[in-house]
Amino acid sequence: MIPVADSHAHVNPVRGLGAGEVARRFRNAGGWFIALVSLQPSAYGVEGSNVEAYVQAALIHARECGRAREEGLRVYCLAGFHPAEVDKLIDRNGLKPLEVLELGFKVLEELSKLVDRGEIDGIGEVGRQHYRTASERVLVANMILEKAMEIARDKDIVVHMHLEQAGEATVELVDVITRRLNAKKEKLVFHHAEPRVAAEATRRGYQATIPGIPKLLEHVLENLEPTYTLESDYLDDPKRPGAVTTPWDMANNIARIATKSKDIEEKVYRINVDNIAKTYSVRPP
Repeated sequence: MIPVADSHAHVNPVRGLGAGEVARRFRNAGGWFIALVSLQPSAYGVEGSNVEAYVQAALIHARECGRAREEGLRVYCLAGFHPAEVDKLIDRNGLKPLEVLELGFKVLEELSKLVDRGEIDGIGEVGRQHYRTASERVLVANMILEKAMEIARDKDIVVHMHLEQAGEATVELVDVITRRLNAKKEKLVFHHAEPRVAAEATRRGYQATIPGIPKLLEHVLENLEPTYTLESDYLDDPKRPGAVTTPWDMANNIARIATKSKDIEEKVYRINVDNIAKTYSVRPP
């Protein structure tokens, strides 16, 4: 069975299957590694627009990461401050943009402490909104991204970046920040990247994850250089069962496509083992 890695997924013990069941299903389909990324506090039933709510959500997520490890998966556990939270906190909670910025910075400071304590491994998701919104909100989200990149540089940890999909322009905007902050490219991951973004990002020394949905899998595995990784972006929410794919469905589809040729099989191994090892410093047991 070809070892398969899921570079970005979510689990929810409140609304969904939870990490234990997700890990079991993925492992049975050939999964060996998964990067688990926290959800917003409200997804876990945690209400509030304060630092404590985000820390509580991160700790819930950290426990879920532990349950996935207990099922035999190698896990990289990330918690962050999603750019969509900027708009939510302004529109629904009545915060002003600068108040959201201050909150985002404080949350990242607390997440940094969780990294020091070994509760989580990295930061994610942070970044910029992928939809049209007010310019000051994008600026707030981008400044929170920069703060996360600084923490990642100092602690040598991975950051998953949620960004707009504007081809080379998206990569160049990140590259400008990276050079200014002297951040580590190999620790910065372009999450949910379109193939053209992934190709440009990896060409410049970053890592990128492409959604492992059937219509994309065959195209990228057959035509793209294997410099990227694959992600399910699974939400573990029964209200959104069709959102992207599941880790086990992705694994089964990868295994099916890999049987087409020796060349594709070799690409699959590089994507799911070598590229994961390069970014997360871990290999299959």
